[in-house]
Amino acid sequence: MATQLTTSMISETAICNMALAWLGQNQITSLDDPADPLSEVCRNTYPFVRDAVLEERMWTFATARAVSTTAERDEWDTLYRHHVPIDWLSVYRVYANANTQQNIDWQKEDKYVLADNETVYMWGLKRIVDTGQFSNLFVQALAARMAADLAIALTQDRMMQADMWQLYQAKLTEAASRDGAQGRNDIIKTGNLITGRYSNGGSLR
Repeated sequence: MATQLTTSMISETAICNMALAWLGQNQITSLDDPADPLSEVCRNTYPFVRDAVLEERMWTFATARAVSTTAERDEWDTLYRHHVPIDWLSVYRVYANANTQQNIDWQKEDKYVLADNETVYMWGLKRIVDTGQFSNLFVQALAARMAADLAIALTQDRMMQADMWQLYQAKLTEAASRDGAQGRNDIIKTGNLITGRYSNGGSLR
């Protein structure tokens, strides 16, 4: 009887092996195998590809919120300088008030958010290294991107690379569509089914 693969069973090695299988390559036993050239190339490529795929979308499992209060000013003493959490990849929105969530003027420089406000509320994307938090569809998208990035190095076949990039785009679209449907409510109103997704501001969009 076939056993369903759950995200808790997925490892970095399993993701890389999925990519290698699509490329017609041998499987690896571990990313840490010092004697296997395939392990080395996967080990050197995986973290960069993982972060790249994470940054493609605001995945629900990677979104995060943070609040910062600071008296630190920038070098020109024009704006307050707020530290972005060290494990964040991107900052998407910054508010002055958590309840109204009204956008304010801000800019990101280096590892800081600069704003007129001493206290800011940040919404962004954090780096996820725990594969158990990935959805099954995200795992497939990540493996496809790994295959696309490894194709030339392992096969020297540009047609294969193009095919793997097309596969990645398809897997990414599927994963993003399913992930984006989460947090969606189906509302029955006057005999009609209305589907609406609440944004982080609490309004239907």
